[in-house]
Amino acid sequence: MSSIIAPTTQTLPKQMNDTGLRIALIFTGGTIAVTTDKNAGPVPNLKGSQILERIPEVGRYLPNVETIVYDFSVLPGPQMSPSMMINLAEFVSAVLEDVDGAVITHGTDTLEESAFLLDLCIDTKKTIVFTGAMHHSLDAGWDGGRNLIDSLGVAASKAFQNEGVLTVLGGSINSAQEVTKSSTTKSDTFRSLDFGPLGSVDILASVTPSKLRSSRQRYHIPFNDEADLPRIELFKTYVGMDDHLFAFAIKEGVKGIIVEAMGQGNVPPGALNGIARAREMHIPVVICSRCPSGAVRPYYAYEGAGRDLEKLGCLFAPYLNGQKARLKLMLALAARYEDIKLASIFSLD
Repeated sequence: MSSIIAPTTQTLPKQMNDTGLRIALIFTGGTIAVTTDKNAGPVPNLKGSQILERIPEVGRYLPNVETIVYDFSVLPGPQMSPSMMINLAEFVSAVLEDVDGAVITHGTDTLEESAFLLDLCIDTKKTIVFTGAMHHSLDAGWDGGRNLIDSLGVAASKAFQNEGVLTVLGGSINSAQEVTKSSTTKSDTFRSLDFGPLGSVDILASVTPSKLRSSRQRYHIPFNDEADLPRIELFKTYVGMDDHLFAFAIKEGVKGIIVEAMGQGNVPPGALNGIARAREMHIPVVICSRCPSGAVRPYYAYEGAGRDLEKLGCLFAPYLNGQKARLKLMLALAARYEDIKLASIFSLD
């Protein structure tokens, strides 16, 4: 990861009454930072000031907001890692001491994971918003400018304080706990498939952010920066799955396993054998669903069904996808959570 660069302050023209709002604008890379190189193709290489040069509307539509710009990194989403996300969480926590809120630009491929991890790690009433773009700045369909303006508007809105980390893309405001990337290309890809958005926003239409509901119950996991992040594997079930992936993971010293089960939380008999072996080794196993929406629960009673998994001591994460459950288990084990406490944090989902 590139080193953190000293911040630059950009004070926007104040054409209305000065509210004194200061918002940190933290750039980490992603498609919003992409330009096209005729030899290499689209790659993220724009720093924050260069992105803002492409969005002169910021000063016109948000005249009462002072932004403090930070270049944290210039990375595509897939190059983020849990340790980098922890570094980002620590950085944002420090920055929040001197501002009223924060907007973080991020590659959309892993945006939901970074947003979720920060929501777990950072305990604050101030608004933190993740945003990005599905089309780069030289594309006729570039959505980065609007997304960034909308995000600043949400971060400056009192209505969304104490709602946890949010995502703002395509005019939709969602909770980091619930949102997922639902399409590879659509601009409105970020959706809360089970519960719907928290609100909507269109600052370019001179409309203030509209709130539909509050976030669901959230859970804070304090992170010790001296703790090592444990290895957690994520397995997606499939027809005829056996136990060899579980056996290999156990042999390699895995500390936890996330299983994206079928339907409401069911696995093939062969996979059940692998899960049973992991539980014999006292390795936590968390059950999600490979379905994009809906809860998991120990409902059916046939071999490999949810009731078998419950008897083995597996944990059920009702509305959490696999990639988020992995991060949650990783942080919980790093914080030395054990059986009862682990069960309590996943039952909230």
